[in-house]
Amino acid sequence: FAQVVLFVLFFIGGCAGSTGGGIKVIRIVTLFKMSITEMKYLIYPRGIFGIFVNGQYLKKNIVYDIAALVFLYFAIFFIVMVIVASGGYDIMTSVGATIATLGNIGPGWGKVGPVFNYAFFPDYIKWVLSLTMLIGRLEVYTITVLLTPMMWRR
Repeated sequence: FAQVVLFVLFFIGGCAGSTGGGIKVIRIVTLFKMSITEMKYLIYPRGIFGIFVNGQYLKKNIVYDIAALVFLYFAIFFIVMVIVASGGYDIMTSVGATIATLGNIGPGWGKVGPVFNYAFFPDYIKWVLSLTMLIGRLEVYTITVLLTPMMWRR
């Protein structure tokens, strides 16, 4: 049970404006409120509901952008976890290494736990995990903008 709780907490990041990794708390709150609003629409299809965070109304496109960002976060988590697991490592090591680098949270599980390191991984997995660490630290959209040639022009 404790590992399940820790696994969920690994994804939760810092507050808005912080440099902590993970999914920011304000985004999790927004997604929770979006879920509540969508359930209200199921009960009252003709109802008019808004999503308010800190007393401010959030437009639907902002809420959907947050949902897309969280989806990309989990997609990157899954892809990197599969890449690490393809190296022949157990699921605990794969999940632990991936979430530790994506969320920049410190030690992971398995062979990358508190008393171990990443030295045993082959070079290609180290490169993937290093890129994952950058994506987690700078966030998905920032890396996407940096890698888009259209943004390189003046």
